[in-house]
Amino acid sequence: MMALVALLSVVMGLTLGMLGGGGSILAVPILIYVAGLGPKEAIATSLLVVGATSLVCAAQHARAGYVRWRTGLVFGAVGMVGAYGGGWVAQFFSGTVLLLLFAGMMVAAGLAMIRRRPTAELAPPTHEPSLWKASGQGLLVGAVTGLIGAGGGFLLVPALVLLGGLGMRAAVGTSTLVIAMNVFAGFAGHAAHVTIDWTLAAWVIGFAVLGSVAGTTLTRRLNPARLRAAFGWFVLAMAGVIVWQQATPETVHAILVERWPFWAGGLAIGAFVLLFLRATGQALGVSTGYMDACALPFDSGARRSWRLPFLVGIVLGGAVATLVSGVAPAGAAMGMFDTLVTASLPAKAAIFTGGGVLLGFGARLAGGCTSGHGIVGTAVMARSSIVATLVFMSTGFAVTHLMLRAAGG
Repeated sequence: MMALVALLSVVMGLTLGMLGGGGSILAVPILIYVAGLGPKEAIATSLLVVGATSLVCAAQHARAGYVRWRTGLVFGAVGMVGAYGGGWVAQFFSGTVLLLLFAGMMVAAGLAMIRRRPTAELAPPTHEPSLWKASGQGLLVGAVTGLIGAGGGFLLVPALVLLGGLGMRAAVGTSTLVIAMNVFAGFAGHAAHVTIDWTLAAWVIGFAVLGSVAGTTLTRRLNPARLRAAFGWFVLAMAGVIVWQQATPETVHAILVERWPFWAGGLAIGAFVLLFLRATGQALGVSTGYMDACALPFDSGARRSWRLPFLVGIVLGGAVATLVSGVAPAGAAMGMFDTLVTASLPAKAAIFTGGGVLLGFGARLAGGCTSGHGIVGTAVMARSSIVATLVFMSTGFAVTHLMLRAAGG
């Protein structure tokens, strides 16, 4: 068993050395499915592995002059706060939840590798980068690193280019320093509540470092773009394996049937929006998809829109949740609406139609719906989105209050 762990650790290091990042995301699956560690122990140990390999890579980049120490130390210092907090918060999550979060990070990392933009598209900004944005990005990446044990290099490199003003080579080199700082802080957060197998950790670290040194040498003889895309597909496959392994009846029921706490739902939606933006470069929105659907007969571009599959996915997701829950099949019952509106089914259908028309007209008139303005627009501090969100929320509260009073509630 230890021989297989050693072999896979070398492969992990090779990938890290050849791609400049991403290979360390294999540490958690190796430690769980091959070394036999529990999820929390594997995540904590992986932080040590990622930290050691990142330090080796940082030393190599520093010798080549590609580490910008001032920028790296600033990003790393902020990230360490988030990483320690993420590591400490991890004790309140079950191992299954942490693994599913890790699988989500693997999906984002895999998509980023497959869809990686050319270097020319990531040019340093022509204006002074925002200190608040840079600090926020560093804090977020650090928190993710500490919580689930992933280095987050695919998030750091664009941040260092776009917010830190670095060139691509300097961003890659500096990211290894930031990752090392983040993961060691994250490990400190885990150390208080997780027991570490130090012998296993040293074994994995030693062979991963050997692999990373060899990978750095091999990168001159291989096409890194093709290798990165192939590895991205492999990471996606591994994420699928992790999800399948964790898909017990209890887990499926907890995710698809039971009501989530409000804070968990909000975090999940916000995280998905950020990962979707990072992976596709598109801002998430729903109402524009209906516009694309209406334009299908006339606009060939609408037929290639990502929003149409997204709309279909919303319907399919609801259908899957209903089937898994085992509740009665879909019907015309509308719960509180039936209590407030005691009319015939055709009359209710007319009300729904009128409401849908008003929703669609208002969303397009405002340039976005509740998701476009309320989730994405407010996140980027767009003034129009903040105003739109305040207006539709206050109006919704007022109308609901009037309806409840009219119904005697």
